[in-house]
Amino acid sequence: MAFLEFRRLDERSVVEYVKSVPALSSKLKLELPDHNLTVKEIGDGNLNFVFLLSNSDHSLIIKQALPYIRCIGESWPLTKDRAYFEATALEEQGRLTPHHVPQLYHFDPTMSLIAMRYLPPPHIILRKALIAGIQYPLLARHIAHFMANTFFFTSLLFHSTLDHKRQGK
Repeated sequence: MAFLEFRRLDERSVVEYVKSVPALSSKLKLELPDHNLTVKEIGDGNLNFVFLLSNSDHSLIIKQALPYIRCIGESWPLTKDRAYFEATALEEQGRLTPHHVPQLYHFDPTMSLIAMRYLPPPHIILRKALIAGIQYPLLARHIAHFMANTFFFTSLLFHSTLDHKRQGK
């Protein structure tokens, strides 16, 4: 665990964090003398901070859930546990449909932080693409595959009641 208590990361402290987690530091090859790391906050949402860390050969995303609504502030609190549920969902969805979910590299419950694979352009947020009028001929097929695998293989249609309960679904 990199930090012992929650603190909101920024472009400087996210680098400190990644350097303190060997699995993430090695993903970016930070042990090399000329790692030439760049950091950019790319979150466009109301809730989380999203950082892109990259160098010439490697990149990853760090997503941190705040204990409040980002665009409003601390007067509108939220639970940081939502990062746990997102990480758990990404892990299970990635197991069931690895071609449709970014790989989860790391989860830190104290920091409400998820590290995952960066999907470089032309991958963009689907909402933005649809607003821009981009058509994806395989979108329906891919979403159907993702939903069918996720819904069926996590349901009581697939698992016995005992297994389902044991797995906390």
